[in-house]
Amino acid sequence: FWLKCLRLLVFLDRDTLAMAFTISQPRIVSQPTRVSGAQPQMVTGGVTYSQPRLVQGAPQFVSSGPQVIRQAPGGLLQSQPRIVSGPVRTVVGGMSSARVVQRSDQAAKPRWVMRLGATVPDFQCETTQGNFSFHQFCDSDAARPWTVLVSHPADYTPVCTTELGRCDTLSGAFAERGIKLIGVSCDSVEDHQGWIQDILYREQREDQGQLTFPIIADKDRSIVTTLGMLDPLEQNAAGLAMPARALVVIDAEKKVRLSILYPATTGRSFEEVFRVIDSLQLTSDLQLATPVDWIPGQPCIVAPSVSTEDASQKFSNLQIESLPSGKEYIRFVDCPGAEQDPAAQPEQAE
Repeated sequence: FWLKCLRLLVFLDRDTLAMAFTISQPRIVSQPTRVSGAQPQMVTGGVTYSQPRLVQGAPQFVSSGPQVIRQAPGGLLQSQPRIVSGPVRTVVGGMSSARVVQRSDQAAKPRWVMRLGATVPDFQCETTQGNFSFHQFCDSDAARPWTVLVSHPADYTPVCTTELGRCDTLSGAFAERGIKLIGVSCDSVEDHQGWIQDILYREQREDQGQLTFPIIADKDRSIVTTLGMLDPLEQNAAGLAMPARALVVIDAEKKVRLSILYPATTGRSFEEVFRVIDSLQLTSDLQLATPVDWIPGQPCIVAPSVSTEDASQKFSNLQIESLPSGKEYIRFVDCPGAEQDPAAQPEQAE
């Protein structure tokens, strides 16, 4: 009698024992699954079950409906395997609630950094000479493939007024070097147009009616912020960082070749700007460098990557400085394309 009762008890509790030994694994899917509804799904033997899930793409919300569990060999219950590919979001839920973990693939987009060799980002420009994208402007003149961008804190500011006036008078010198100009100031186009009349008046160029280059309106400061042109040490009446006096030289490939960031209180020296531009354009493909205080026409330095034998064949008037170390690494040659002034020859070290 007792033996029959024991067999009956084991038979009736078989589902309960199976539920206690459930083995749960992620399921293999190619598309995300959305489970909703207030009623849980029925599982083999009338048992309901809920567990966390991994899905790809859109989140899988589990309000109360658990996944179906199938009967496994040996009487145990086992969830169907699921493969998760691509971006993963984990959803943890029970019979009545769900908790969503943020997707790990949605990291913040890196901020663009002004550095030599970086490609300048494209952005829309509303200017005193029409609207266009910045990259369109860079490609707009085949005779002037390089671009110089100058930024200004605001319209009707004294230092900026002197600088833009000088840019206008020097526009021909920039054009001779294959360069076009464009400015940006943190006010509206309407304000720019009024300011331009003051600039032209100071330069005695009122008859022009317009500057020889456009000025971008950046009233919301989005462009100067993107380009990293703010000066945290100088603030306006509202306590906001003022845009610095930046100058960026951009080549035909839209790469940054020179970046000079002046404080908002200091005007630029365009003599230095031209000196650096001349050096950049001279040395780009010639394996040369320019020494301290170099000006066009003076001797250049041979790059370390060029052997002395090759330098003597490629350049004229090779001179090697004699140094205590005995190393022949300072090697001057005539500036290509310039008639050498004997007074401009480098002094030899004793």
